[in-house]
Amino acid sequence: MPRSISVIGWSTILFSIIIILTEFFSLLSNPMEQLNAVFITFPQARNGMESLTDLFQYNLLWSIYTILYFFVVLVGAILFVRFHVIGRTILEIACWVGIVNACVDSLLSYILLKKMQATLSSAMGMSSGYINPLGTITIILSFLLWIIPSIGMILYLQNTKIKAAMK
Repeated sequence: MPRSISVIGWSTILFSIIIILTEFFSLLSNPMEQLNAVFITFPQARNGMESLTDLFQYNLLWSIYTILYFFVVLVGAILFVRFHVIGRTILEIACWVGIVNACVDSLLSYILLKKMQATLSSAMGMSSGYINPLGTITIILSFLLWIIPSIGMILYLQNTKIKAAMK
């Protein structure tokens, strides 16, 4: 039995638990407090409030989805550590879904960033063509943080030694 199954499996279990807890606690925060802070700083931004509420709605839905996604990954990892073939299959499917997640999340994040930047730029009297480089870098890094582990895990899970070790 390859030792890597234990290392990868337990790492995935631990990571899934951390992500689930992090997203759960982010759901407990009140985004309206953050929105009020923006309105205090830029009162003109109230006119474009729909783009900011779109961002908070997206974050709420993404957090709920992330909790469900990583719960499935957690179940797959537990079964994987127990050498059940269904665990390997669940993890592999989750990795393919993770690649789709990377594309969808990056696209939606970019659209929302542009929308929010246009709202804030007009509130501050700036050109609306400005895109925050930090926001763009964050979107790119998030994309890579989804893609790289997903592809690596797919390659690992398709290894013949790993497939042979499963019941």
